This record gives sequence, structure tokens and C-alpha cells, in this order.
Amino acid sequence: MTDYKEEQAMEVEALEAIYMDDFTKLSDEPLTYQVHVVPNQDGENNFVALLIKAEIPDTYPDVEPKIEVLVKKGLADRQVKEIKELMAQQIEENMGMAMMYTLSEAVREYLVENNREGNDGSEHQEMLRRMELKKKKEDKVEADKLEQANANAEETRREFQGTPVTVETFAAWKAKFDAEMAPTKKISIKDEATAKLTGRQLWNKGLVTEDGAEEAEAEAEGEDEGEGEGEDAAEHDGEAEEGNDDQK
Repeated sequence: MTDYKEEQAMEVEALEAIYMDDFTKLSDEPLTYQVHVVPNQDGENNFVALLIKAEIPDTYPDVEPKIEVLVKKGLADRQVKEIKELMAQQIEENMGMAMMYTLSEAVREYLVENNREGNDGSEHQEMLRRMELKKKKEDKVEADKLEQANANAEETRREFQGTPVTVETFAAWKAKFDAEMAPTKKISIKDEATAKLTGRQLWNKGLVTEDGAEEAEAEAEGEDEGEGEGEDAAEHDGEAEEGNDDQK
């Protein structure tokens, strides 16, 4: 079972620690307090300000708090309406959770965007506000484009440069290369050894059929006879040359 009183007390302590003098507890029964919200908590250049007054029901945060907005300075009726709509949205999104800090910060961010001297809510002031918001959006779009362009340029540079060769990268490449070449080397060695065997030896090792062995033997004998005939021809030519020399 939820201990609402304890949860509410813990939220009050947190708000007091965060906002300090800008937080005021008004009563215990019902629990009521207010937060003084300004764009800059250091107190400088605050042209807009308001109070958020909250009355906390017994079963909060399972039910919404009763909120009242009290303008201190610099806010037009239209802006107060926008702030109330913003807070209603935040309450709906955070129902069931301690939400007063979230509400206060959402309002503070709104005040930061609308913190202008002489903000009287006139048509001229509204036009200036819209122009400023438009410029901020355009600046953000340009900043995003520049960031993306820089990222693309960096990626292109890395692709062009490739991976630097170090002792570690070379060792990794060499190991991969050796692993890929190992089967090829084994086949080459086996072929070389097989080439030196006679047909009968090939048949005995089961590398060829008997017919294949006979063909291999015949080819080997042919090669031997060719070599013998070559040697006899060479000897005959040598003897002929000696005879010619004697006649001379």
C-alpha cells in the first residue's frame, strides 16, 4: 500500500533543497506550497517571473495536484494560457509520479525562451518572439547540417587513409594469410611427391587404378628411352666430330 504522506514529504524536502529561498511551504493541512520560477536562479536578467501554487490532495500523485499560476512580471495573458496548457500536459504524462519538480522545470524552460525585456504581450512583441524562435530553429538546422558534413568528411578521410600498418595489424594479416594458404601448400607438396612415384607405386598407394598404373609405367619408360636415345645420339655426334678432326 502506498504511503502517500511519506512520498509527499520526501518531495517537499527535495524541492526545498533545489529551490531553497524560491520554495515556500504555506500549510500542512492541506499540504500547500509555492515555487517562485524565474529563467535564471542567480537572479540576474530575469524579465519574466511567476509563482506556481500547488495544493496537494491526500492521494497525490495518483491524483493531480491543484495548480494555480500567479504572474509576477513580464507575462501576457496569452503566455499564461500557454503555460497552463503546458502544465496540464506535464501532469497527464507524469500521473502516478512525484511531478512538481518536472512541472516547475517545464515552466522555467518556457520562461527562458520568453525572457525578454519589455515583454508586454503586444502584437509587436509577439512578432519579435516569433522571429526569434524562427531564427533559433534555422540556426539549429544549420548546426545539424554542419555536424553531419563534418562527420561525413571524417568518414571519407578515414576511408582514403585506410588502416595504418602496425606490428599488430601486420601480425593479424600474416596469420590470416597463412591460414588461407595452408591448404594450397599441402596440395602442392602432395602433387610433387606423387609426381615422383612410379605407376606401380601409385597403384599400391591407391592413388590410381591398375590401368592407370600401367599407363604411368609406359609413360615413364618412354621418358627413359627418350633420355637414352638422346644420350646415344650425343655420343655418336661426338665420335663423328673426332673423326673429322683426325682427317684434318
